[in-house]
Amino acid sequence: MHISQVKPEFRSIGVTAHRINEKLLIVGVVYRGKDIIDGVVSQVTSVGLGDGVADMLCESKHHGQVRIIILDEAMLPEPVSVENLWEETEKPVLLFSKSMEVDPRYLFEYKERVVRAAGIDEDSARRVLDRIYCESGIEAIRMSDIILRNIVRLHNV
Repeated sequence: MHISQVKPEFRSIGVTAHRINEKLLIVGVVYRGKDIIDGVVSQVTSVGLGDGVADMLCESKHHGQVRIIILDEAMLPEPVSVENLWEETEKPVLLFSKSMEVDPRYLFEYKERVVRAAGIDEDSARRVLDRIYCESGIEAIRMSDIILRNIVRLHNV
């Protein structure tokens, strides 16, 4: 997919997850640009991470407005196939990878991080990241991680 224009209020969802016993708790935060939280979605599931994220987003009222899904491999309890997630949601996916090697066929480097993209070309992905990236990284991912950690903390009380 090629995105010709990335508006200031471009909607993205940052997703993090945590495994609790047999279940997977998934939290997504929808952001408009890099400044405004538009919503929070969550799901507890026993299916795999990719299917859980797809179900959560597709059942959400935000599905029609979210333009891209962003994940960070360091904040996920298991691997996820960005290609399958893209096919299931019909939304482009960017995954910040732990990998240090950049294979230009699948990965590109952005601000000293390696990114795997599915459903979006590299130029469009860079324009999106330029619009939503701030000093602390991707706010949607950071906020979803904060919310997730606090839910897990409450669960362990």
